Amino acid sequence: MLLSRFWYVVLAMLLGAAAFVLFLATSMYNRAGARAMGEGLSADGQVVSWYLKDDARQRSAQLIKFALNQDIAKYLAKSSESEGAHPPSEAKEKVGAALRAVNDKIDEEFRFDAVFAVDQHGRVVAHLGYEQASGMDDFELGGYPVVADALHGNIRDDTLVLDRLYRVVARPVEFDLGQLPAGAIVGARIIDDRFARELSSRTGAAVAFYTRGTRVASGAPEGFDRSQLDQIVSDLPSLEEDEEYREKGRSNIRTLAKSLGVQYTRLPGEGWELGAGFAVGRLPSNVDGPMGFFKTADDKDKQKANIPLVVGLAFGAMFLGLLFTVFEHSRPLWVFRREAQRLSKGEADQMQPSKFRGVYRKIAADLNDGIDVVAAKGGVPRRAADLKEVLGDLPAEPQMSAFSFPGDSEAPNSPPMPSEPSAANAAPKPMPKAPPRRGAPAPSPGAPGAGLDMTMPSEGVGSPAPGRPPPRRPAPGGGDGPVSSEVAEWRSVYEEFVATKKQCNENIEGFTYEKFEQTLKKNRDALVTRHGAKRVKFSVYIKEGKAALKASPIKE
Repeated sequence: MLLSRFWYVVLAMLLGAAAFVLFLATSMYNRAGARAMGEGLSADGQVVSWYLKDDARQRSAQLIKFALNQDIAKYLAKSSESEGAHPPSEAKEKVGAALRAVNDKIDEEFRFDAVFAVDQHGRVVAHLGYEQASGMDDFELGGYPVVADALHGNIRDDTLVLDRLYRVVARPVEFDLGQLPAGAIVGARIIDDRFARELSSRTGAAVAFYTRGTRVASGAPEGFDRSQLDQIVSDLPSLEEDEEYREKGRSNIRTLAKSLGVQYTRLPGEGWELGAGFAVGRLPSNVDGPMGFFKTADDKDKQKANIPLVVGLAFGAMFLGLLFTVFEHSRPLWVFRREAQRLSKGEADQMQPSKFRGVYRKIAADLNDGIDVVAAKGGVPRRAADLKEVLGDLPAEPQMSAFSFPGDSEAPNSPPMPSEPSAANAAPKPMPKAPPRRGAPAPSPGAPGAGLDMTMPSEGVGSPAPGRPPPRRPAPGGGDGPVSSEVAEWRSVYEEFVATKKQCNENIEGFTYEKFEQTLKKNRDALVTRHGAKRVKFSVYIKEGKAALKASPIKE
């Protein structure tokens, strides 16, 4: 069995190596995926920052239309010259009308959510879209750096936290070139989900804006579950512990719930101090385990696999394993079975260990030793013994199963037996004894079981004592008692024998009780003489598909 066992070891080692390679590949794939995700998040963060700046530049260009409007410039200058607590009413009306007129001419794509006209005092003279300031005469924006810079002739953009998060741009309004700007125009866009979706569609990044520990807007490209960005809310309280985020405004790559990679970036300007920023997110490209490759692989990946080679290796390994099994298991077992069948049929009296290999050779030797031990003990019942096995070849015994009878179809040429045996024939002749089996000690002439197959019961078996005549039996029909009982018993055996022959599809034509009784008498007398028994009990059984009789000497 060396080849098969060696093959099992090889297959086990290959399976272990394959599992190791899969785990190794899983680790390498996940590490490469984490690195690619980090690079992707950094790129997404830079793209979003670039988009915010570019959008501010484009929208600041739209403010030129407001700054060049004469009514806006003229009345902002008048409001700046007034010293009252509130801007003049005329300035409010004229500037408000001009703001609406200019705003209507701007394309829908570049329109602002809110527009403010601010004079040199920082007071809001007029506005559009910011309903919270309606009816407020003292509303001003001059304190914000982005507005102050515009009032001093600069163009700026910033993120303001008012009632909500805004992206704003501001530019000065010139009326008298020799003096300070008459005021400033401030355009604002609300950072909401619409703004985030527009940003995500143009950059391809999943982005979420937050301020004061709360997510205020989010947007994601197609195929990305936007609700996953809500996880940043639970991570924001610990964000200040990130040293990179505190000092550089951009955090390290963070993984939330093993399902989302994010990187946080502070928004510059006013929003920085108020904790405003944005987070870009990506789903990690990893697998849960060796079997995860089958879940993540698509049809293109599967098509690139060398299926014929895989199938060939599998069938090759299977064929070698079966071949080794046939040579080392099936074939030796078949040889052992064949020899065991020969032993059971009597074609051999012992197994031949030289025909076997390995463990079968040891089993054959043990069987031979066991048979010798049983034979040395005088025999034990193994199977039913028929008359021929017990007595040997009787001259008067026809050939059929255990014995046959004149008139049977299987022995048509057998000589008829006499109806009444003569006195000379009635005397039993000594039967030849079977030679002792090889390896077994020969029994002594008077030892129990001498000349009997070991399947005969050992009790009551033995040779008659020297000088002791065989027991006499009264002639059949000479009286009652044992003879009548024996005849009744034989009649029952005859009926059972006939029924068994019918069951075995044997011919019973011409098979009469008288012939059956004559044969039983002869065999009974021979057994009584040989074993010194008082009587013989006959029973019916089936041997090799035919009806047969078993004789059991009884010594009472």
